[in-house]
Amino acid sequence: MLYLLLTGSQCTEVVTTTQVDSVQKISADKGNFNGGLDAGDNFGAAVANIGDLEGDGVIDLAVGAPGDDENGDNRGAVWILFMNSNGQVDTARKIADNTDGFGANLDNNDRFGSATAGLGDLNGDGFADIAVGAPFDDDGGDNRGAVWILFMNADGSVAASQKISDRQGGFTGDLSNDDHFGNAVAGVGDLDGDGISELAVGAELANVNGTRKGAVWILFMNADGTVRSSRQISQGEGDFKASLNADDQFGSAVAGLGDLDGDGIPDLAVGADHNDTGGADRGAVWILFMKSDGKVKDERRIASGEGDFAGVLGDGSQFGRAIAEIGDVDSDGVIDLAVGADLDDDGGTDRGAVWLLLMKTNGKVNREVKISATQGKFDQNLDNGDGFGAALAGLGNLNNNKSTDFAAGAPLDDDDKIDAGAVYVVFMGRKEDKQRKDFFSSN
Repeated sequence: MLYLLLTGSQCTEVVTTTQVDSVQKISADKGNFNGGLDAGDNFGAAVANIGDLEGDGVIDLAVGAPGDDENGDNRGAVWILFMNSNGQVDTARKIADNTDGFGANLDNNDRFGSATAGLGDLNGDGFADIAVGAPFDDDGGDNRGAVWILFMNADGSVAASQKISDRQGGFTGDLSNDDHFGNAVAGVGDLDGDGISELAVGAELANVNGTRKGAVWILFMNADGTVRSSRQISQGEGDFKASLNADDQFGSAVAGLGDLDGDGIPDLAVGADHNDTGGADRGAVWILFMKSDGKVKDERRIASGEGDFAGVLGDGSQFGRAIAEIGDVDSDGVIDLAVGADLDDDGGTDRGAVWLLLMKTNGKVNREVKISATQGKFDQNLDNGDGFGAALAGLGNLNNNKSTDFAAGAPLDDDDKIDAGAVYVVFMGRKEDKQRKDFFSSN
């Protein structure tokens, strides 16, 4: 937001800046989380806003822990966190292999919980439902991947579930070994106007027209969690006209944007965290303006030196590892994004960072704000290898201070045990800076 106050031949430019107001960490020994985490659980590898599941007026979270060993090695788990408005946990419930109503049999190394997404009330029973990725699932072949649709109860247990994979759930797309379908999931919104939200699913290692260029699947859903039809977006598919390079890993993250360009159809952001624009593995985010049939109308890349992004990325930062729509942060009427760069080296090796991208309707960046161990007034102690920003979720105005908030995962955090993981709830604030300028100056 920007205001101009004229005084004589000068003007005062009032610029609203966005910065961190406070932070609450949730881990094995912080944030009132008493669920119990083990070494290597990677709690915080995924995080999603699932709405107010229990109806207490505060949004709740689904947090993935894909390294959880319930009933077998790395089968994975999702924690339902019923939240307080101060960012601490009220109560928590774990969903894992044959627990809490989830009667499905997971296999060793499925890594269920690698991705999570809120779907709204898919089946119309009055309770929000969630999608959970298991990208190492072996249905149809090694590590082809799967997505589970979980129909929820108000207490965080599972009422019913539906698996979507190479062999189940009505999905007829062509998956190959090691595609990692389900490494990212996001509700897109209702593209085709049938009243049911579509689901975007990443397959970051898909070898479509090149080695590990990656792909995203748009799943047109039925209310029972099965797939009515699907559309692949990748190089040369789905009217995606841009070129991808080998090992870009397009589909490393996906996020629904709402209707960014105002054409009445929801749009999509897609990460390509190994993109080499400007340097090796610096990463990129693609803004996809969508058509109602799941094809791409137009695309825009945001990367080092592209898309009006002026931020400095280092080699290996993996910008685009996570993406979240975070609402209109700067009150200019345009939806904004948070983008994770989990291997950013601010303050030390692979500590991670989050970039807030204040957007334009054309998919370019108006302004960016970096939050890391050394920037953005983030006062937490990140350690080397924490991977802050590996997962992101917009939280709306959690603490009712008129600023939008977000959650960021750090799945390699070592609180209590090595790589047990953590999630940071980041409360944002605004500050108005006044700068006096000569009104008639060319500057």
